[in-house]
Amino acid sequence: MRPSLVLLTLVVLPVACTSPRDRARADSAQALAAQQRVLMDKLSAQRDSVSLVLADANLFITKIDNSISKAKGLKPASAKKGSESGLEDQLAARKDLLRRVDALVARSRETARELADLKDKQAKLVAENGRLTEENRALRDSLAAEVQHVADLSASIEQQAQAVAMLQARLDDLTKELSSARTAYAKAYYIIGTEDELIKKGVVVKEGGANLLIKRFGRTLVPARDLKPDEFNAIDTREVHMIEVPDSTRKYQIVSRQSLDDAKVATREGNTFRGALEIPEAERFWSTSKYLIIVQR
Repeated sequence: MRPSLVLLTLVVLPVACTSPRDRARADSAQALAAQQRVLMDKLSAQRDSVSLVLADANLFITKIDNSISKAKGLKPASAKKGSESGLEDQLAARKDLLRRVDALVARSRETARELADLKDKQAKLVAENGRLTEENRALRDSLAAEVQHVADLSASIEQQAQAVAMLQARLDDLTKELSSARTAYAKAYYIIGTEDELIKKGVVVKEGGANLLIKRFGRTLVPARDLKPDEFNAIDTREVHMIEVPDSTRKYQIVSRQSLDDAKVATREGNTFRGALEIPEAERFWSTSKYLIIVQR
């Protein structure tokens, strides 16, 4: 029943009904009508409030829709024909908005997942970079230590090279000294001449014998005490192993300390010999004296 008919009935009832029961009913009807008016006023106020809320919601949804429309990959809201009921249009708009919001949430989740993956990769890269940095630092330290070790070795080698050079120089000096000593040791002197020639040169002298006032008999020819190398022929015993005599037909005698037992001759008669004097063992032959005096007889 519409509100206008209810009010008309309530107005008519007090006139028609004159009995107490009717008046009571009329009073009840009036009270009910008053309650209905109050409810109608509340309903009208609530409807106005809902209209304002819907208007604000539509404005908010419109802003969200405009923002979502700018998101890449989301389809814009499709334009539909207005229906006879504005509420149906709002419900359809809200469904479309929810669909787009769901798509945006899905994209946000995917982006968040990708961002999390990127963060994990970044963390792994940072860790790997840290590890490589530590390895690089360790390699630099090791290389620096090796360079220092090489420098120390180079310095040690340089010192050793100097020491070796000094030792080599000393060895060269010792070699020269040894060579000089060997040469000096291997040097020997010999002289061959008649008795008178050798006495005149002061190479030999006569010692001993009996003194018969006028002449000494039995005196022995021996080497002089002070022999001068200038009166002799110098030889190297390492190279000379044969001494030639001036006349191979004459007899010769060694008056120095060497022995014929340590030499080889063509002919030997006691302590005299003929021919060249061969020396097979120089060390043994020259060990008694470096001066060889041979007298021609």
